[in-house]
Amino acid sequence: LNGESQLIQTTGSDLEVTSSGLLEKDQQGTADLYTYNYLSSPVGVSNITSNNNSYTLPDVMRNGTLPASPNNITFLTSGYDGSVSGTNISIADYWIWKFANQPDDDYTAWQHVRSTGTLLAGEGYTMKGPGSGGISDDQNYAFLGKPNNADITLNITAGNDYLVGNPYPSAIDAEQFILDNGSQIAGSGATTGTLYFWEHWGGGSHNLSEYLGGYGTYNLSGGTPSATLGTNDPDVGTGGTPLKTPGRYIPVGQGFFVIGESTGTINFNNGQRVFQKEGANSVFMEANPNGNETFVPGRSVTPIDNSDADTRMKIRLGFNSANTLRRQLLLTVDENASLNIDWGYDGALYESQIDDLYWMIEGEKYTIQGTNEILTETVLPLGVHTSSEGMNVITIDNLENVPANFEIYVYDKELEIYHDLQDSDYEFYMPGGEYLERLFIVFNPEVLGIDDNELTTALNIHYLNEIESIVLVNPANKTIKSIEMFNVLGQSIYSIDVETNSDYAEYKVSNLSTGTYILQIKTVNGDTLPKKVWVEKM
Repeated sequence: LNGESQLIQTTGSDLEVTSSGLLEKDQQGTADLYTYNYLSSPVGVSNITSNNNSYTLPDVMRNGTLPASPNNITFLTSGYDGSVSGTNISIADYWIWKFANQPDDDYTAWQHVRSTGTLLAGEGYTMKGPGSGGISDDQNYAFLGKPNNADITLNITAGNDYLVGNPYPSAIDAEQFILDNGSQIAGSGATTGTLYFWEHWGGGSHNLSEYLGGYGTYNLSGGTPSATLGTNDPDVGTGGTPLKTPGRYIPVGQGFFVIGESTGTINFNNGQRVFQKEGANSVFMEANPNGNETFVPGRSVTPIDNSDADTRMKIRLGFNSANTLRRQLLLTVDENASLNIDWGYDGALYESQIDDLYWMIEGEKYTIQGTNEILTETVLPLGVHTSSEGMNVITIDNLENVPANFEIYVYDKELEIYHDLQDSDYEFYMPGGEYLERLFIVFNPEVLGIDDNELTTALNIHYLNEIESIVLVNPANKTIKSIEMFNVLGQSIYSIDVETNSDYAEYKVSNLSTGTYILQIKTVNGDTLPKKVWVEKM
């Protein structure tokens, strides 16, 4: 099968057990010496007695550096580095592992396959590149064997993880795979309805502590890229490798994780198979930014693909942390979802970075949230943690099918501030630690009751850059006790006891640096009104 050619066998079609031919299908992984690929084979050992056969990697995997004449890969059984000699490649088999129905979050449960261990049809495996290029370069591999076909099942236990993979020489529909493995299918083992795709985007080392990577996520609400290194200034753009977002169609040879919701079986079948070229909706999740994927973290436009138009409202939020970690969250409006945990529509956080942002649903952490509607009273809690103090940013990455003038706010409970994300990014200082009740996404700047404060309508306070002054407008002649100004670190930089009920006053505060500040008014009755202002050094 050359290029994007694929073999489709539909439901009810047969592959004669006595077939003795071979099928060859190419797929690319990263060439980098230190970077993992998550792979699976579309073929098994060729014989005339059975189909969907188990295999070792030397049985089915070839060096495809010269696509017209693939040759054997040398699997090195000692050492940690692959190598290249002309057009020949060697792979260090130390890095070939699988995770077949093992306890969640148990790193010691990885099973060493090497070049001699057996893999079942439908299982995924890890492998590093031969060193024929860098993290952004491709190494072509050829799979050669008897094509897998029809039903393929793997046993899974509730609460366990399984590294599986597309077992066919064609793309598969992730949504159909999710539905076929849902709790509503009698006799089958239910997964959680979310798929996790590893992307190893940096590190340059074999040391686990130096790996840089994360999991892209896909379910019935859509996909999100893995977290990555970037910058806490979205105007500068990310400093890490552009990421790929998992799409609806899973390419040939792609490995991914599922989580067991109940004990039973994972099912692949011909009803999931489709012809889909790799592109925006079918993304091979290797660490190569040179493919057709057009989404890059940061403000972007939606890739246009009319063949699979998704008309649902989607809001993609970006988080740029003090330590330059970047996470994207997805909110999708779908009639089958709710504000509670919904199977197949809410995607749990699979790995936690040193800094991270996540939806909080029923006390659990999620990167994808589905809801059936967004009302003016809708409140969506966020959780956030950072390993050290500093400035963080929440931004709108992308809006899909969102009406014009749609309001989206961050509510900061600690500062009692609503910030309009449609107007600008929200920058906030935070000490290191975890905060599960500070930040919320809302769609009405009155929903959490801040505007019940009488001062909100009775007073207006702002900073006028032209005259470098705090301006107080007090038409109700409230008696003001004090005015205080804080920087984003929470430090008081200006304070004055005023004891005035004047309807208008100006207070000179000069020599301020450009940035965000908090003004806080206190009345003689003890009421307070915070107000975020922007200072522009003139």
